Amino acid sequence: MADEEKREKEELSADGGTRAEERLLYDPLFETPPDTVIRDTPGKGFFGKAAVKKTVFVMVLSLFVGVSIALSFHSLTKPRFKYEDAEGGLMLAEFNAEKTDAVLEIGPVFREDGAVTEGKTVSVRPFAVCGNETTAYILIGKDVREIPNTAFYNCSALQAVIVDPANPNYRSEGGVLYRTENGSPAELMLYPARNYLYRALLALGEAAPGTAEEARALAKRAAELDGKSGKWLASAEENYPACDASGLSESETAALSAALKYEIPAGVTRIGEMAFAECGTLYEITIPEGVRTFSSMAFFKCGNLRALRIPDSAEEIGSDAFSYCEKVPYIFIPSGVKQIGHHAFFGCGGVSEVYMSCGENDLPDLGQDWLPQRKKLFMHNVPIVYNAERRDGR
Repeated sequence: MADEEKREKEELSADGGTRAEERLLYDPLFETPPDTVIRDTPGKGFFGKAAVKKTVFVMVLSLFVGVSIALSFHSLTKPRFKYEDAEGGLMLAEFNAEKTDAVLEIGPVFREDGAVTEGKTVSVRPFAVCGNETTAYILIGKDVREIPNTAFYNCSALQAVIVDPANPNYRSEGGVLYRTENGSPAELMLYPARNYLYRALLALGEAAPGTAEEARALAKRAAELDGKSGKWLASAEENYPACDASGLSESETAALSAALKYEIPAGVTRIGEMAFAECGTLYEITIPEGVRTFSSMAFFKCGNLRALRIPDSAEEIGSDAFSYCEKVPYIFIPSGVKQIGHHAFFGCGGVSEVYMSCGENDLPDLGQDWLPQRKKLFMHNVPIVYNAERRDGR
């Protein structure tokens, strides 16, 4: 006991009164504070002097801060519309939306002063309006000649694309954008992420907008309906088709429920690249006979899609066409399909088997990891049932 008291006194004396157990609270790596003072470096000449090193440090720091401020200012002062010369007219290269931009008009060419240049044909660059989080309606004028499938990718607030009836190349049906051939829809290009709101409003008696002013008024009406239907939409993910309709009228509930389904019109032969990509409000899709091509990422991450019927007319299923459609329960691939791209059904976790009309020796051209996978001990491809027939018309 005496030896322990003696040892404790020695520790207190050597440590200036700090107990040994208190010293153990500190990381030994920082027991000696690092030398933060800039000093001369012997043997380095002029650039080893402390004053020179301090000056260089301040200059580099100032340059870094200046560049950061300039980039921030540039991002805040980007023009809303950026056009480039294109063959026979102009190309919309970039649109930087402001918080108040509920409507985007493409067709009239807007100058920096807000004036409009008429008589110019317009095309749109790929991803020109990508990632827009404010625009609810896009109005396509009669002089728009070329729109790539990726022009409006990931516009999370978009409810409808409205095309001037005089446009010879494009058409909208229920706010969904189509490319036309001989005046009829041939390719479904874009199903807007929040199209259900627009179609619900049409079902409730609202008129399709023909002008930007009418579109802005409809956007306000949609915001009201969206606010009322929040609980209903949240419950749909778990309880579809039975949803919590509290706060909604009977007609509003019926209109919204119908708008979670979409029927592609007859005559369409192609579902375009990323046409339905990342649409969480698509619960059922009716695809008519005659559709031959499902382009890459056509239904990518449609996480609430519950029913899928690939028509007998299908010939090509592109890469990631249905990947991460997690709630699709059944997949039947008809014999007419000649090509399936990589990861076409990857991540379709609700599928336990894939049914193929063809035999095991008559497979289409298959891409890497095209099958869904399920986890047992490790991830394994789900089994294929060959020479299968459709089940219950699916």
